[in-house]
Formats: sequence, structure tokens, C-alpha cells
Amino acid sequence: MSPQEILAKMLYAQDLTCIEYKDWLLVDEQLPAMRADTFDYKEYENGVSIRLDITLLLQNKKAISESFLGIGKDKYSAIQNAFQNFVANSFHVFLAAFWQINNDEQIGIEEWNINGDLWNVYIGNFGCKGDFNIPENLFKTIEEQIQEENLEEDIYWLRIYYANINDKEIMIETLKNNEVWPEMEKKLRSVSWAPSDKFYSLRNFIILKRK
Repeated sequence: MSPQEILAKMLYAQDLTCIEYKDWLLVDEQLPAMRADTFDYKEYENGVSIRLDITLLLQNKKAISESFLGIGKDKYSAIQNAFQNFVANSFHVFLAAFWQINNDEQIGIEEWNINGDLWNVYIGNFGCKGDFNIPENLFKTIEEQIQEENLEEDIYWLRIYYANINDKEIMIETLKNNEVWPEMEKKLRSVSWAPSDKFYSLRNFIILKRK
């Protein structure tokens, strides 16, 4: 089964009827449309890895892009693992923001006033790997930075990723509409993350839609 077929099956499972048109899956024959692609297939001594890209094409022709690493004993299991990571991080945010399918266990929906404008905010769960405690002030820190943003578009998609590689190295990726977001990175560095010599990571995905 191809990545596109897996994605279509996931949409059908949510009672969303879709057709394939020019490599895109159109729900109810209209935008937004979705596509799944895989890249960077690598074989190792004990298994394989692959990158899954999920792209959502909006009505204004802008595209939301999300990437997920998958690992497994073979290519198929690695793709399945990548889709599991997609479901744990972004899938339910897409469903709620664009197709009004809300899973209370997977997503929070709030209304925020940001600089005088009202926004619907679709907040995905923290996607965590490894053994660590989520910092108590983490989401407050994320919200504070969003509240400071000058938001001129009608829709924003926000992603943060923090990884503790070991006791000497960390990795932070913060994106706003697929662009590097240095202000949020600075805020994340101020958070009291648990020191560890073992790998752990946290990922969060949020969509803002102007009311």
C-alpha cells in the first residue's frame, strides 16, 4: 500500500470522502487537499528509516508541510511508524481545523484574543518520546509568544520541536507558516527542560484561524 493510499484510508475512516486529482486527495472535491510522500529511505544493520511528508494545500494555494521520521525492520513498517507519528502530532489538528472533526482526547480547541482580534486555536497534544517530565510552564511560554506575534494572515500553522540529544547537545526547531521562527526558539531556550544524558523529544503543532 502506497503512502497516498494509507492517507486516503485514514480519511475514509473519518467519514471523509476523497478523490485523487493530480496527486492530491480532495475531500468532497474541494480544497484543502492532502498528499503523502516519502523520501530519504535508508537501510541500517538493524532496520530502516524513512521520511514521510504530509502536505495540505489551502484554498489560498499556500501549503502546510509536516515531516515525520519513521523507523522499522523494513520499509513498510517504517512507513507505518511515520504515519503513527503523524497521527500523534498533526492529523487531528488538521481534522478539527478544516473538517470540524473533533477528538477531545487528541486536541484542544480554544478562542483567543490576540491583539484585539479573535482566533480559533486548534492545539495538538504534546508528542513525546523518551522518559522525561514536560516542563510545567511550557504551554504558557508557547502561548505568551503567540500573543506577542503580529498576525496579519487569516491562518497560521505553528510547530515546535525540542530534542535533548544527550547531556551536552539539544536541538530546537520552531516554524511559523513553514518559516524559521527565532522568537519562539528563544522562548523555548528559557524553559527549564529536564537535564538528561539520554535522548528525549517533544513536538507540538497548532493552527490558528481568524474568526
